[in-house]
Amino acid sequence: MNSPFVQKKIAFVVSVLFLLLPVWGFSQKTDEDYATAPSQTKPKPKKEPFKDRLVYGGNIGGYLGNVTFVQLNPMVGYRVKDWLVPGIGLNYLYASSQGYSQNVYGASTWLRVYPFEQFFAHTELEYLNVNYKNSSGQSLKVDVPVWLVGAGYQENGFGVMVLFDLIGDPYSPYSTPVFRIGGLIGF
Repeated sequence: MNSPFVQKKIAFVVSVLFLLLPVWGFSQKTDEDYATAPSQTKPKPKKEPFKDRLVYGGNIGGYLGNVTFVQLNPMVGYRVKDWLVPGIGLNYLYASSQGYSQNVYGASTWLRVYPFEQFFAHTELEYLNVNYKNSSGQSLKVDVPVWLVGAGYQENGFGVMVLFDLIGDPYSPYSTPVFRIGGLIGF
């Protein structure tokens, strides 16, 4: 009764809830909020405009030779708190080697938590459309869910991270661990 398709859909829904849970959980009032009398409240700092809380960036990489690999991964996010940044991204990946080629398109939703100023935890749920030709020239199309979880280091907008694919779909274009170099501007 539990087909791989149903399992993938369940994993996708659980992953989206996992990404949204910190946003819901940290929006509640604390005891300190209720204990402060109105006469003791400090003036609220002016709220930063929406456009100033946006972050942009992504990853780009690849190499050419007997094996060709090109990856583009633009991202945009919103700094909810200085330590919490959810966002979305697009993905394109091309790989070819010895008569085999692959084009991958997709979208992702991601979340970064900064427990320290430069170190962050990263989770990303990607839904990819993999188009490839096997060695006999037959074209195949497969939808692939990918759940990447890991950590990284970022300084001056430039960062590195290591990620692991928790779903491990056999058609995933990634072999774990996944290393990414890129960054976010506006953070």
